Amino acid sequence: MNAKKPRRPAIIEPETLEYLEGEEDPALSSESAHTSARILISAPRGEWSDPDPETKERLLNFLSTHGVDDLAELWSRSPAETLPGTLWRLLLIDEWMKRFPEGVARRFQQGLTSPNLSKFIDVEGAHTLDFSGWRKRLGTIMTGEFKEDFADFLEESQAILRVLAASEEIWMKEDPTNPLANEVTVRDDALLNTAQELFKSASLYREGLLN
Repeated sequence: MNAKKPRRPAIIEPETLEYLEGEEDPALSSESAHTSARILISAPRGEWSDPDPETKERLLNFLSTHGVDDLAELWSRSPAETLPGTLWRLLLIDEWMKRFPEGVARRFQQGLTSPNLSKFIDVEGAHTLDFSGWRKRLGTIMTGEFKEDFADFLEESQAILRVLAASEEIWMKEDPTNPLANEVTVRDDALLNTAQELFKSASLYREGLLN
């Protein structure tokens, strides 16, 4: 069955950035989520236009001034198999690592030495992963400095999550007062689900279907 090719959306206009703050209209919120995501991630094979420098600068200035909360709220409403939904998952992982850098790094090393690692990922491939380098590159997405192939990065990200899931350490408990204790971080199987979502997004991106 042939997948329906999504329409090519217009790049976000400067005035549309106003919707990043508390926009109530679902359609406008969805448009803002998608178009803001396209400013930060280049399109495969020109599926959408690159933003003009002024528009990109306005978004980055907004993020620098207001932080990522408003944008994250918009992205969180998007399905997993969309560009903003994918970026929301990466942002959540990034925030988790910013708050608990030593704990996550320790968890990754424990995953590499776990006797159950082979249940989560090819062991030989796992030991070629550069966690530190990947971690730094993850942080460039919200600064507009991400330049590499997004599909390759998503596949690397899902592999990292699989190693983290193999850790023997006790997982974060569900806690409504902790914004990081959510579906991505509370259980090893949740990390595996997110890994699968990122893997699917990588495939869609290569096909020009991650809209």
